[in-house]
Amino acid sequence: MAFSFNIGSFLGGAAKAGSQRIDEVRANTRDDLLTSEARKWQIAKEDRADARARATKRDALREKTDDRLGALTTLGFTSENAAKISAMGASAGQIAIDAATLALSKGIDVNTIFNFPSMSGDLGEVDQQIINTTIEAAETAKPAEAGDLNASSTSSSSVASTGSTDVLSSEFGINIDVFKGLYAKPDKIELSYTSRLAVISQKLARPTSNTDVEALKSEQTSLLADLGAMKEAERDKTGTNTPSYGLGNISPTVSEVRRGALMNRGFKLGLDDQIENMNDGNQHLADIASIQIAYELNERNSIIKDPNMALVVGSIHTVGLAGLKSYGFGIVNDPEKAKNITSVNPTDFATATEQGQYKAGQVVKTTNANNEPMFVVYTGIPDYKTGMPFIVLSGG
Repeated sequence: MAFSFNIGSFLGGAAKAGSQRIDEVRANTRDDLLTSEARKWQIAKEDRADARARATKRDALREKTDDRLGALTTLGFTSENAAKISAMGASAGQIAIDAATLALSKGIDVNTIFNFPSMSGDLGEVDQQIINTTIEAAETAKPAEAGDLNASSTSSSSVASTGSTDVLSSEFGINIDVFKGLYAKPDKIELSYTSRLAVISQKLARPTSNTDVEALKSEQTSLLADLGAMKEAERDKTGTNTPSYGLGNISPTVSEVRRGALMNRGFKLGLDDQIENMNDGNQHLADIASIQIAYELNERNSIIKDPNMALVVGSIHTVGLAGLKSYGFGIVNDPEKAKNITSVNPTDFATATEQGQYKAGQVVKTTNANNEPMFVVYTGIPDYKTGMPFIVLSGG
């Protein structure tokens, strides 16, 4: 059978198939485009939602930061310090706010503490300890009625936060209740300095294996210099010198210096700061230690010129001087003890004194400018009033 092929039908069918294919492609393309546009729209919608969420979060964070910044500024921080703290986050901000609130109640300036050389500024554990201990050391006692500073104190409570009997009243006879009323409370910035100095003194008085003594002494020197410069400027501007130390700040400072002076003289101190090996044979050494304490405290106070500290220095010196005079006259007036008195001419006495040839507590007889007998007790410590390493009993 003969095979025949209808080219027209073939071409017609092919054309129809091709047209359907084109329509399908166009339809698919249109669907793809619609799907793509929908996807783009959905993505854009989600992006806008995310942007709004991020903006809301930023606004909330900014609001919290602004609130924190405002609170820090209100509590006494400078704008610079407040910004630094606020940028550290909520935790650091709350620590600073709590500290500043407590500082205000104690009458000291937390902003000053934040700028101390020992502060790293990160408000970590070390910074928190510095802030807390400084605030705790602030003097909070209310003024009492004035009276005799060297009268017996009726107060039995410890002024220093060391847990020990206060040496100002127990050893040097200073009336603590009267002392509180002699001067107004120090300015909050100055009290911040002296409170930190009190903490340093407490640590230096009882160093542990973890105590960095050199670092504390360096900080002590720096703070005294800064406070001294502040007081110098105050005197130049006003001609007056207001107190920087409160009783609660002076007491730890005295305890620190006293502890060193007594231990250098061979005394042993208990946890309550009481001398454990005092006897009739070494009482005069404790009095010499008082002369040394007065000298060292006066040196620290030479730039600050704090009137409260000056009163304490004078009282401590008076106690030491009275004790040494009693000791010296006891030797001069006892025929047996007087045999041990060294007699020397003024020139040799001056040379021996400069060279430190005498023992602490040694009674020496020499002559004064009028060639009259003069008795002295050698201390080896410059008297803060005379500058001499001895005290005169008679003939001076």
